[in-house]
Amino acid sequence: MGNQMQKKLSDTRNQKQTSFTFEIDNFSEKETEISSSIFGCGGCKWYVTVHPKGDYFCDYLAVYLTVDSPKSLRTGWKMRVSYRFVVLKQSGKKLQILRTSEEGSLFCDETLSWGYPKVFPLSKLKEEGFLENNKLIVKVEVKVVEAGEQK
Repeated sequence: MGNQMQKKLSDTRNQKQTSFTFEIDNFSEKETEISSSIFGCGGCKWYVTVHPKGDYFCDYLAVYLTVDSPKSLRTGWKMRVSYRFVVLKQSGKKLQILRTSEEGSLFCDETLSWGYPKVFPLSKLKEEGFLENNKLIVKVEVKVVEAGEQK
């Protein structure tokens, strides 16, 4: 992995996938980013951030997976994480599934967050019935594929 000298990443492929559902009431009234409560996976704490007015693209829903309290992790930590976001109706119907590759994305001191700045047009969320009772439901499935540290 790269040309830096690194300790071998420990294999965590047998680890179970964690699912977390984030429900946001009064979604259309939100102006700034909203962070979920913290959940655990792979010996690390995580949270989801939703941008109700967009992030880089102001007319699109944006969602990100972020490492919580990275300073509590050992120096040089890194994790390769496979994740996917699903936007749900209250009935359970899926709107959009966004996933990383099986190899996952590399989270480390320099990259604490990964996600999607352009999930779905905000105008279509309501049109498509994904804001029933003005509630947005985002599910994230997370699995740490590998964990280790840089030398």
